[in-house]
Formats: sequence, C-alpha cells, structure tokens
Amino acid sequence: MANRDLKWFLLIPYKLTFRPPLVYVRKLLSNLGWWLRKWLWIAQTLGGENTAVHHSIEVRGRRDFARHVKLGRGVVFERDCMIWIAEEDGADPRIDLGDGVFVGRNCCLMSYRPLTVGANTIIGAYSYLITGNHRFSDRAVPVRLQGYEGAPITIGRNVWIGCHVVILPGVTIGDNAVIGAGAVVTKTVPSGEIWGGVPARKIGERS
Repeated sequence: MANRDLKWFLLIPYKLTFRPPLVYVRKLLSNLGWWLRKWLWIAQTLGGENTAVHHSIEVRGRRDFARHVKLGRGVVFERDCMIWIAEEDGADPRIDLGDGVFVGRNCCLMSYRPLTVGANTIIGAYSYLITGNHRFSDRAVPVRLQGYEGAPITIGRNVWIGCHVVILPGVTIGDNAVIGAGAVVTKTVPSGEIWGGVPARKIGERS
C-alpha cells in the first residue's frame, strides 16, 4: 500500500469520530478531564471545611481554576451557579470568599480581576458580580474580539446583596451594607448604608 493510501486509511477512525453517534462520544472524552478537575475540586473543597458546593456548579475559563479560588469555612453555593476564571491575556483572576459566605442559586461570579467577599455576606439568587467588561471602543472590530478590561470588586463583611443584583468592575461595598433587589451597583457603597435602584444610589442607613 502506498504511503498516501496508508495515511488516508489511518485517518478513517479519526474522521469517523466527527459523525453521529461517535461525535458525541468524542466530545464527552475531550471534556472528561475538565469534569474530573471540577469534581476533584468539589471533593477537596468539602473536605473538613464544612462548605456546601452544589454539584451543578459550572466552571469556565482556566483549567487550573482551583489555584485561583479560595473558599472559607462554611461557604455555601446553591445550585446552578457559575464561576468564570478568565484565561485571556492581561487577566489576573482570583476569587476569595470569606467564612460563612452564602451564594444563592444561579449566581455568576466572574473574575477577570480579583473578587473578594468578606465573611458572612449573603449574595442573593441570580446576582452577577463582574470584574471584567468587553472593550468596545473600535466600531470596526466586533465587540467580542476586542478583549477585556476590568477592575477588582471588594465586598465587606456581613453585607446583604439582594436577588438579581449586578455589581460592576471597580466597586467596593463596605461592611454591613445592604443592596436592594434588582440594583445595578456602579460605584462605592459606604459601610452601613442601604442602596437600591438602577443605577444604585443611597436610599437609607442601617440603624
């Protein structure tokens, strides 16, 4: 058999994996390492730390994401949450959740820059904490191809963040603050204040 014919013959098994049903098996095998990393991380996280990370958590970005995530004792992630650990050029991702932090269902913690949450803070369901945004200055280039820019988010201790809240890059929220449901936080919130609205503004203080 000629070398050209032999090469074509050897490619047949590989090409077959692009056809159903083998294509689904191929995709499953390619993602197996990723899922194993996630399950190993959950198992290690739960070991001796009294944390509760629901198995439905979705992890995107860096495959070595575990190096960039630190969870304190008693941290809770409810079902269907998502963590993004950016792998793009210029990224400096880190997620650091203090003891007793509660993350409600369907929340997204997106780390292009560091994201820090103090002890005993509550993050209500369907909230987004975003430390990176798409660049969009060049109209001639699709936004998704312009890369990212961002700034850290720092949230203090004993903060209550209501459901459906969006916290944007560069925001600092002081200890004991309250963020009302549905708010979009674009600037620093002092300690002990109550903020709400779009964009969020001060609407009261904790006595």
